[in-house]
Amino acid sequence: MNEINKYFEKYPNFFKNRNLRNTNSIKNFIDPSSSYINNPFDFHQMEKAVYQIVSYDKKNPIFIHGDCDTDGVSATSVLYNYLKKLDFKIFYYIPNRSIEGHSISKKSIDNAVAMGCKLMITCDIGMSCIDEIDYANNKGLRTIITDHHKPLNEYPDAISIINPWIPENKNLLFKDYSGSSVAFKLCHAINLKLTLDFKNIMDLTPIAALGVISDKVRIENENRFITFNGFQQIKKNKIKSLTSLSRKLFPYLTSIDLNRIIRVINMTTKLEDSSLAVKLLNTDISAQISSFANIIVKKYKSNQIEFNDLINNSLRIAYSQNYKSNNCIFILSDCNSAYNGAVASTISKRLNVPAIIISRMTNSMKFKGSARSISNINLFSFLDEIKDTLITMGGHPMAAGFTISENKIKIFEKKLYDYMKNKKIIRNNTLKRNVDEVIEFDEINNKFLNLIENFMPYGTGNPNPIFSTKGVLVIKKPQVVGRSQDTLEFDVEKKGFKMKCIGIGLIKYFEKLVSKNKLNIDYNIINNNDKITLSVIEVY
Repeated sequence: MNEINKYFEKYPNFFKNRNLRNTNSIKNFIDPSSSYINNPFDFHQMEKAVYQIVSYDKKNPIFIHGDCDTDGVSATSVLYNYLKKLDFKIFYYIPNRSIEGHSISKKSIDNAVAMGCKLMITCDIGMSCIDEIDYANNKGLRTIITDHHKPLNEYPDAISIINPWIPENKNLLFKDYSGSSVAFKLCHAINLKLTLDFKNIMDLTPIAALGVISDKVRIENENRFITFNGFQQIKKNKIKSLTSLSRKLFPYLTSIDLNRIIRVINMTTKLEDSSLAVKLLNTDISAQISSFANIIVKKYKSNQIEFNDLINNSLRIAYSQNYKSNNCIFILSDCNSAYNGAVASTISKRLNVPAIIISRMTNSMKFKGSARSISNINLFSFLDEIKDTLITMGGHPMAAGFTISENKIKIFEKKLYDYMKNKKIIRNNTLKRNVDEVIEFDEINNKFLNLIENFMPYGTGNPNPIFSTKGVLVIKKPQVVGRSQDTLEFDVEKKGFKMKCIGIGLIKYFEKLVSKNKLNIDYNIINNNDKITLSVIEVY
């Protein structure tokens, strides 16, 4: 506690930015106890869902239908892993987004019925799938929905809906769950009902953590418990699949970078065999782990080249539009629709406006759209207003997806511009966060590094800390590196302390960095086996 008190006094903004107001809250955050675990039966209809599962005839398989992103894969893997330990027969399905879009697959329902399934459990999907649930009901396949997307006015006709955002959740004090942490709560409830060892639930935290971080829900309350405990197991290389994937992708790293792993899983899930990541995360057989990891790495590296080219082309289109007057970017693209979300996200961050990318789905007459927004613009609300123009829709205020017919795209574009024309874009509200603390290089010692690493893994509400150092000198001429030719490597010095730096997208500051003037830099700290590098965000 004395050490915490000392740092609390020295770095008050660091803790304030994480809503940690006293040493007791800091201690609980650094080492969250099981008191962070909420009662799963506070969820509306959880009792009903648990009854359906524990009383289910194990002669019949259960069908799990997940969404095709890291959160959906994580949620599916959590539930699959847990139910397999209870000796249930499980089939799972992750749709190919570029072919099937944002919805439950009717084809997969037919396959599940043919395999003898009587129960479907959805993971990170289902709240907007009213027709698809009706279709399943008519086939004799009853459904439990686990989802965290905010509901529309009408609910699907499911046996049970486990969703923190439905208004019937009167007793639920914390609601910002991911799809994976909702699946985690269902497993927790079953575990309590069967009075099984809590270790069964702790074993699920590493995979659940991937979904929590990837879906950008707040790292607090139970989400902090999940991510902290999951990360502790991952750091100790207890999760062989993630260790193998990390070593093959990033052999130069001595620790696992979850955000990088998440990006790889996201891209692989959306572009390739959508179930490949679930296969990797749910096997303990070394040969299978190595094989699945090799396939993912090969596909990711191939797709990354294509993705970088696509980003550059899309940015050129975006810059050619009058986006400051339109208050948004709209691109009708010819790219693989699985890239839409990542492209929209990159453009929205770069230009600080909402971005919507639409492209044709593979082997379909439908078009898929992905919307990414900024903090004060709710694009999900816009989609809900024009839902009669769309085929399907789902998502959040900041990230949403939809499918649309080709003959409705022009109507959609006009409605988008009409919706956005009176919106106020806060031009200074970029994704650049406030600096946590201004520090000197000599403060970056082992104790300081241990302090900030206690807050890992980072995510929404607990971001990677940004520090600033004033009056540094560039002592090694910046070198342009990377395929996109916009990343710089250089060395800086202050008061005899030298630091290596890397700056993604810092090519715009090249002249400033070679000016020989003293500069201020904002940065994250990368500690790779005690080799410190500053990941520079801003130069001024």
